Amino acid sequence: MALWQWTGLAVAAALLCMVVRQQQPEMANLCALAAGAMLMVAALEGMGSLQDTFARLASMSGLHEGYISMLLKVLGIAYTAELAAQTCADLGENGLAMKVALVGKLAIFVMAAPMLMSLLEMILELVP
Repeated sequence: MALWQWTGLAVAAALLCMVVRQQQPEMANLCALAAGAMLMVAALEGMGSLQDTFARLASMSGLHEGYISMLLKVLGIAYTAELAAQTCADLGENGLAMKVALVGKLAIFVMAAPMLMSLLEMILELVP
């Protein structure tokens, strides 16, 4: 799905939510949640070729493919946590949204820690 289709879906869903919210606020939240899920699924459909592209870049640059895989996982965690946090905020749960964002950041740090250690070891080997 192209970007203009995504934005059209988002604007149409926002208008629908605005109209529905006047009569049934709970249904408007479900409408927004469904539209967010549809946008996420549409965005993920285009990500299939991204892994192949990154694998080719890794082989061309001589990077270990594990680093590229980890980078894609970190990006996935970041985007998923952001979507979940924004959805919670849209539903009026701002405290929960902040906690989801924090958990996402912690998950990214835990995943990236081994790569950071490897980088530090490489730097220490270079220093006399």
